Amino acid sequence: MRIAFDVDGVVLDSIEVIIQYINKISGRQLVQQDLESWGLEHLGVDYSTLWEAVEYMYEQPNIEPYHKATEVLNSIYKDTGEPLLFITGRHDPESALRQLEALEWNPTPPPMFVTGGKRNKLKYLSDHLVDFIIEDDVEHVEEYVHSGIQVGLMVRPWNCNTTKPISERFEGWDQIYKWYRQLEE
Repeated sequence: MRIAFDVDGVVLDSIEVIIQYINKISGRQLVQQDLESWGLEHLGVDYSTLWEAVEYMYEQPNIEPYHKATEVLNSIYKDTGEPLLFITGRHDPESALRQLEALEWNPTPPPMFVTGGKRNKLKYLSDHLVDFIIEDDVEHVEEYVHSGIQVGLMVRPWNCNTTKPISERFEGWDQIYKWYRQLEE
């Protein structure tokens, strides 16, 4: 089974960087639990401020990963011997690669390939013959499923109430590892 991973909201806690930036320049007190989607417009954040915050996030040398993300990804790489595949919605996938490589890997970053550039990842999923993607953005999930690609949802405040079709729900990387081990058996 060919598995792909989204970057922001799955591996990297990028939304925290974006929220901190918005809070700093606006004087607001937003937290992740305020989010109902990846878009922040419903919270009164104007489009230009949002993109300024996103560009700031892209520029960061490193971003904190979610708990156990690097450990589980390292284990998956060791089991498969295949480079890890990341498909990001960022219009600048190179920034994602740089931030992923900057994580504390044990002992060094595994081989990885980062592609993307659009929020709808169907073309990238098809190009790389992906069977399963671990994703937090539910915007295009129905298209992926309709195309035969299974979706594992990394549950976050902005997607926890979705009714869109998904194959698996993950509350964290421990659950992803458990699911992955069951696949291997």
